[in-house]
Amino acid sequence: MALSMYHSATGAQSPHCIHAIGIGKTGAYMVEALLRTGEIEDMLEDPRARFTGLSIDIGDQDQHELKEYMGGFNQRLEERAIPTDRAQVRAVSLDVPEKKDLMTSLNRWREYLKMEYPRYYWNPNYEPWLPGDMEMPKAGESIPRAVSKAIYGHYYYGEDKSLEKELDDFVASINATKLPSIVLIFFSMSGGTGSGMVVDLARHLSNVKLGRRIPVVGVASMPFSGDEEHAGGDAALFPTMNEIDCMLDDAKNQGVMAVWGDLYKNPFTGGFFALPQEHSWQRLGSYTKAGKPAVRDHLRKMVTRKFVNDSFTRFVVQDYGRLLFKMLRPAGFTGAPHERNISGDRTWTVFDVAKFTHPGVEVLPGEPRSKWREVVGKWIGYIPQFSGLREGFKTDYIEAHTVSPRELWNETLQKKLESTLGEYVLDGEDGTVNTTLGEFFDELTAYSNIVIPGVAKSDFTAFFKARDAYDAIESWEDKLLMHSWLLDLGVMLSEQSIRFDGMAGECIWGCACWVVVPHEAIRGDAPASKDLTVVQAEHIAMMTKTVVPTP
Repeated sequence: MALSMYHSATGAQSPHCIHAIGIGKTGAYMVEALLRTGEIEDMLEDPRARFTGLSIDIGDQDQHELKEYMGGFNQRLEERAIPTDRAQVRAVSLDVPEKKDLMTSLNRWREYLKMEYPRYYWNPNYEPWLPGDMEMPKAGESIPRAVSKAIYGHYYYGEDKSLEKELDDFVASINATKLPSIVLIFFSMSGGTGSGMVVDLARHLSNVKLGRRIPVVGVASMPFSGDEEHAGGDAALFPTMNEIDCMLDDAKNQGVMAVWGDLYKNPFTGGFFALPQEHSWQRLGSYTKAGKPAVRDHLRKMVTRKFVNDSFTRFVVQDYGRLLFKMLRPAGFTGAPHERNISGDRTWTVFDVAKFTHPGVEVLPGEPRSKWREVVGKWIGYIPQFSGLREGFKTDYIEAHTVSPRELWNETLQKKLESTLGEYVLDGEDGTVNTTLGEFFDELTAYSNIVIPGVAKSDFTAFFKARDAYDAIESWEDKLLMHSWLLDLGVMLSEQSIRFDGMAGECIWGCACWVVVPHEAIRGDAPASKDLTVVQAEHIAMMTKTVVPTP
């Protein structure tokens, strides 16, 4: 019998359909990983279900594997007698426009914004934000965020509006789904293409096309120590995290909307995941010393990313999307409106894939279980070091979903995991660690998917490292190219306002554009964030006076 979305008598719920947009190389690989799980086909056995996938990149150099899997995916559907029209998967490769064509689009940007929302202020000082003498990058090169934004707008607003048509088709496919849906948007926090486009694409998808009806979840891969150099380097991560944070944090987002209107309301209605990759990189990056250094380095990075991508996507399709839906609940995104408590600036959720074993590194198949357990225990102990969170971070809830060979995991390892994660949760009854244990299809693989809600941007060690790198940049134009979200409005978010002392948002045209967000909050220098229990207690303080005592 088909279940309604919420079955209150049993606590059961209907399956959910997962839909995905990937931006840039990371996004393409994540959409591919979803297809590679093999469980999307299982979902589509239900005649009510649909799967919609869209990959957008500048150039096609990173979409070849996805295109191959798209063909194999359709073949698998046919073999199982599943109508192929239940799935819509597309890969869009954008050309880098000629500079004169791109500048023509940029010159018309005020017209586009005015048609998009009437509250747009027709700024007489407007001019294209890209430097007139800059050299256009080529497809396949690392693209600065400000350039990526311009290219997105060129194909969304101008020409034949090809990207708007793709989003319309994406939404039409979702609307044809007869089950509850969740949309995931994949990108890299450090890559210029994905982080440069996502701020506008997510706004158009959630606030315009979907009308905020369906949970839209942001999923961003975090940089790791073996990562390639991207446009802007470490410094570009600072404005990227600030822009995302000003979407997620209710107070900061209100400060943006106070000036620029409701279309800049947080588009990530289902929450936001940051995916650290350091633990997997450290565990997998040492698996070989053979071969040429460049080839070996490429393989290490590829294996690390594939493992993180596969682990996350296997998780989200588990139990037909129900596990993802339930996991979003403690973060406050899937409850009824009256259950939604304010989270202050603690609106990021970390999804840390902690890899514990890798055959041939430290331990070999056939060696005693005691040695395997010793190695696993050691790598459990590395979770705090490689999670990317500052020392002393605390939250009220953590869940860990571990998979391991059934003969390997034991009570000792379970206690070690709970003890290690316990360092992150509040003392006493205010902190909760919830764990599950499953069996992986590879009997030599053990890892944990660790979900940590209640994270602020200033809890990431990468944030302050990026801030230091950004501060070291002397060129104003170089800093401008690292921004994206509000550039078309004339606002360079990570700089201080010219006209309003203590506020953020330098106007790039020298006028009075700004946002009602304190600059110290952008810098991470605002008073330390309180844990979620304190934030929420302050939020409902007035309501607690209405609580009725009982005998």
